[in-house]
Amino acid sequence: MFESLRVGPQLTPKNNQIIKRNEDEEAKKKANEAEGEAKQGSNLAQSRGLKYVEDLQNGKHPHNPNVGGNNYAYNNQVQNAQMARPMARPMQRPMNNQMGVGINRPMGAGQMAGARPMGGVQQPVQAQGAQQTQGVSSSSGKMISPKINIAQVIGDFKNTAKAIGTPEDIYEEVDTYLGLVEKTTKKDTPNVKAVQSNLRNAAGLLDKYISDTLNKDSKVVENWVEAIFLQQVDYKYNTEDVNEAFLVKMPEDNKKAEGAEQTQPQQAQKVEPQKPKMDSELKQLFKDGKSASKVKDSVTALSTFQRAINRSIELGDTESQAKITFEVAQVYDHDDDLPRALENYNKAIETTTDNNVKVKAHYSMAQIYDDVKQFKPAIEHYMAAISFAGETDNFKAQTQSLTKIGNMYSDKYDKEAFNVYEDAKVVAEESKDASVKGYVSSSIANAYNKFNKPEKAMRYYSDAVKNYKQAGSDEKVAINYKKAGELMQDYQRMDKGKNLIQKAIQYAKKANNENLVKELEKDLQVA
Repeated sequence: MFESLRVGPQLTPKNNQIIKRNEDEEAKKKANEAEGEAKQGSNLAQSRGLKYVEDLQNGKHPHNPNVGGNNYAYNNQVQNAQMARPMARPMQRPMNNQMGVGINRPMGAGQMAGARPMGGVQQPVQAQGAQQTQGVSSSSGKMISPKINIAQVIGDFKNTAKAIGTPEDIYEEVDTYLGLVEKTTKKDTPNVKAVQSNLRNAAGLLDKYISDTLNKDSKVVENWVEAIFLQQVDYKYNTEDVNEAFLVKMPEDNKKAEGAEQTQPQQAQKVEPQKPKMDSELKQLFKDGKSASKVKDSVTALSTFQRAINRSIELGDTESQAKITFEVAQVYDHDDDLPRALENYNKAIETTTDNNVKVKAHYSMAQIYDDVKQFKPAIEHYMAAISFAGETDNFKAQTQSLTKIGNMYSDKYDKEAFNVYEDAKVVAEESKDASVKGYVSSSIANAYNKFNKPEKAMRYYSDAVKNYKQAGSDEKVAINYKKAGELMQDYQRMDKGKNLIQKAIQYAKKANNENLVKELEKDLQVA
């Protein structure tokens, strides 16, 4: 589509039309590039998993040179009470820190010293090429098979988390990732990248807890995970397949666990949400409240929703109560009453057991913080949305949250954006949703445009147009043609820029967007 419109290396930007960063930003860019090149050689085997490193204080997440990848649940211990809120008035109650868990009860030094997490693999077996085919010799002279089933890895992970006294809140978060691993590996064709990513997520959480407890940096769990990946891992879940050479040595008796103890790992208990009773009165109140909200009659909407909440409490219908509370938060959100919006989103999260409601509430909270440029809490709630969306295979919500995180990094001129976008692309493919794919491609194109990479920007604008056409989103097709055309104008490719803007006008008219048509016609005059 855009093949004939590629920007060649000979192009020179049109003077005063490309926004240039100041000298400090250019210096920072060169320093980041140099640092990235220095790390690249030692990171050939890195994965693009969901793994961040620990420096959230500066809003910077460089890759871990020892392990690699990005962890969206790693070291996000951000206490909400410490977050500066540029709101009109303070929150009336602290926000529930779903993802930003803290260390509530320290572990005794003796307990940690006695524990040998993941003791079955003390030294990683060196991989021969892409795979390892031979066993290794033990001290007794027997050949040890490097094969291990993913079910055993999950069980060992859980046993270790319990053995080191992991606090309940952290254990629940770890168990969420392990539950995703188990769910994925029970499919006919497990997604290995997703499995490895979630294992790294869980490892990062445990190592953070160990590091905080001992006041010393720990990578013991991460190193164990990386050693496991060097073995011949069978990613098809099977609890009957146990390799005793890899059994975890528990700290209580320092003995190998018996094969019988390697039973099917306990999965986090999932509570099925109650089906809303929604009697006729409650249904009507909910409907009336939504109608008032649509016409922006906030006073009527809020009073009607409050009556609906009272009715749901009478019925003992907590799920309907949570959904109505979410609608209340939406009203406040649209009115820019951000503290009350956040408070009610949080109430909805606390009340419901429906992961879909939690996803929407966390995503909405993240957008509020994103809009007011509060990087840390925005990241925290996007991560929470990703986590709960993963429980229901909601690939669209996961992709949108990942892309939003990438956009935040792009706005900071941080190249971490492109690592996050790569993860978003993988999940978007799983969604099989053309509109979702278009959103990711358009966001990547905008980022490359911002980083003065016109060739790559044009390629992704082309992808975005293709996907949005497939989705039937005429307005978004027009917008991406417009951006591509303006980019050509900036690089003095006037004829090609004009051609793209004319296409944009065609699709804007199909979308009946008169304002966009007028804006494009002005661009056409410039071309």
